[in-house]
Amino acid sequence: MSDALDRLFSPLAVGPVTLRNRIVSPPHGTGFAQGGLPSERQLAYYEARARGGAALIVVGSLHVHELQFAAPGENLAADPRAVEAYRRIAEAVHRHGALISGQLHFSGRQAGAMGHRRPVLAASPLASPQVREIPKELEPWEIEDLIERFARSAANVRAGEWDGVEVFCSQGYGLNQFLSPSTNHREDEWGGSLENRMRVLLRVVRVVREAVGPGLLVGVRLSLDDMVEGGLGPEEAGLVAQALEASGDVDYVNASAASTRDWPLWIADLGHPQGLFVPLAADLRAQVRLPIAIATRIKDPLHAEAILAEGNVDLIGMNRALIADPDLPRKARAGRLTEIRPCVNANQGCLGRVLAGYPMSCTVNPAVGREAEVGGLAPAAEPRRVAIAGGGPAGLQAAVVAAARGHAVTLFEERDWLGGQLRLAARAASRRELAEVCDWLERELVRLGVELRLGVRADAAALAGFDRVVLATGSTPVRTGFASFRPHVLAVPGCDLPHVLTAWEAVERPERVGERVVVLEDDPHVQATTAAELLAEHGKRVAIVTRNQVVGTSTGPVGAEFLYRRLKRAGIELVPCTWVDAIEPGRVRLFDVYSDEPSTREADAVVLCTGNRVRDELYRELRLAAPSVEPVRIGDCLAPRKLDDAIWDGFEAGRAL
Repeated sequence: MSDALDRLFSPLAVGPVTLRNRIVSPPHGTGFAQGGLPSERQLAYYEARARGGAALIVVGSLHVHELQFAAPGENLAADPRAVEAYRRIAEAVHRHGALISGQLHFSGRQAGAMGHRRPVLAASPLASPQVREIPKELEPWEIEDLIERFARSAANVRAGEWDGVEVFCSQGYGLNQFLSPSTNHREDEWGGSLENRMRVLLRVVRVVREAVGPGLLVGVRLSLDDMVEGGLGPEEAGLVAQALEASGDVDYVNASAASTRDWPLWIADLGHPQGLFVPLAADLRAQVRLPIAIATRIKDPLHAEAILAEGNVDLIGMNRALIADPDLPRKARAGRLTEIRPCVNANQGCLGRVLAGYPMSCTVNPAVGREAEVGGLAPAAEPRRVAIAGGGPAGLQAAVVAAARGHAVTLFEERDWLGGQLRLAARAASRRELAEVCDWLERELVRLGVELRLGVRADAAALAGFDRVVLATGSTPVRTGFASFRPHVLAVPGCDLPHVLTAWEAVERPERVGERVVVLEDDPHVQATTAAELLAEHGKRVAIVTRNQVVGTSTGPVGAEFLYRRLKRAGIELVPCTWVDAIEPGRVRLFDVYSDEPSTREADAVVLCTGNRVRDELYRELRLAAPSVEPVRIGDCLAPRKLDDAIWDGFEAGRAL
């Protein structure tokens, strides 16, 4: 082990247990449960993180109340039928030297009633800005019942032979709604003063400790700052932490922050600084002696070591980083830092899928949720000579997987650099980390001995003689003839004028772009907002015009809040419900898509983000040359889609060879 990481890999005694290192897989919902009960899919997922070297795995979304049980992919901790599955998970995790704990979850107003048609329950009848359902205020007897449900759930965890329980009181969810004056408007013994507002939490940790006894770990995930006006602030949060310590029932604090009033910072994307909650944890260190864990945007072992070196925290949660690469601890301990598959915090596969009601996946790790099936790449039964045409993310991923399985792989790329559209997107400051995916894949190509032919455009002659051919030739932006959405008008006049550029052209050479820019967005991806951000960084005055009701529709609820804040800070004007009649020198003629009211906007440059077309010329050439041979198409040359899909296609193609 490198001395550079000696703190990260030093053991730590926390209450009744000793952790083998300081790396924690923090709680997060996976959507892998079946009917509220733990599944074999969950077992394989947590076992992979234990095998990879994490010290403590905290299983999230263990709901204590069936009226907060929002989806069948979540776990219902209070169900005694879960105990046997808990035992199997514990055995799998313990087999690899890790410990496992369960975070008991009460959503409060963040739950939805669609599944059970009964009101959700919360401290006060205040609708969540996201869920937008007015909850029923918990009556005193219901609060007592809730506390008892925490006790029963903790007893189930103990019966399942897990090593601990974490109580979730953070991030605008149920127990935090009692703590925060912005969400607790009660006038009884459960509201008003801080002493009253923390009463539920202290009662919960007391019954949890009684349920699990002195031999199990008990922690609390605590918001240190709601980051909203009138919410729980650092001063009161510090007093809560002191009360938890004084209770004697709690072994550590898992520090977090923010609330659900906006899309919260604990899911901060790649446009945010790393380790953004660390200063709050440092303030807490001066107030309590309990071990402190911290998470959110900590993905680099060297960064984690630096945080520990400051002496303010004791444990490092590396949530999305361990989703992306469960072997991160093992690789880091062995000094193989460059082999760690990087998380880029794109939030597409993990949070995006879970919030859409699907099981979790990962943008850069297609094995997530399929660990038992594809966790280890089987060697090829018959090594072959494989050609891959195209060096974007799909082609790179296919080459890495094929080479890892023992095939002799040659990759052709017509440019003199690799990464395709992903490299271009990474030129915007808020998306710079996307380049880390390309960098890692390139390093893997070199490590695995893939032959690279850069600056070479593959054709039928170049691909002759290979046993297998994979086409990852990508797509190209729609440059002319994009839809006008006017009856009987097929194309927008003026789209071929010299001051009209595609998003790629604008991003590659922003110096070609005039000062007043209109970006036309009609694309299912994020080309428009990425190009707009980059052009604003170069001092351009940018407006995004879209026929949709909002700009950046495809961003989804996870990233929209962050995106709009960035766009507004950059001075980018957003013009929804509007489309283009014609592009003319120096201006764009527009119309309101609902009222048909015309308008004009001055423009020195127009940037087209109007979709992509597949590049399938090579596919058709190969089919003509050898009709009996079916080349495998992946990524955008099959259908222009998102990064998740490109990586998935490449992974599956490499497995199938």
